[in-house]
Amino acid sequence: MKDEDEPVTPDESVVRLVWGAFLRPGEPVPVQPVAFKPRDDETDGISVFRAACLNDPKDALAAMTPDKRARYAIAVIPVAELLALGLSVKPAKIDAVPGHAVIPELNITAVKSDRAWWKVLQLQLVELAAKNLIPPAEPPTDAS
Repeated sequence: MKDEDEPVTPDESVVRLVWGAFLRPGEPVPVQPVAFKPRDDETDGISVFRAACLNDPKDALAAMTPDKRARYAIAVIPVAELLALGLSVKPAKIDAVPGHAVIPELNITAVKSDRAWWKVLQLQLVELAAKNLIPPAEPPTDAS
């Protein structure tokens, strides 16, 4: 396993946790664009986890409360593909799970300042997420 303080390299992958309500099973691209929308408090970028710092991608679920873990899908995305989109991945340690990082370009301020760029990028990100998606343990429902 990699040390979480090391810089993120292009040969790594990151894990993005996707809330079950943001999935549409059976569709060609089952991940909805909202899965990559930063929350209002994500000024430093959206959260991801470095797969190289985890024993298993599912270990990233430990960042969520136990009652919600089964409702998240796990998207594994190659860092090289994020870099090709002009994005970067920076370590941003948290106590709950090793390997936490952020994609700094995907912060709430950037999204609000250039919505046209953002919409195009969201579609590219959901395509990447759909390539290696581990479904949630509990199937999504409309009430998720």
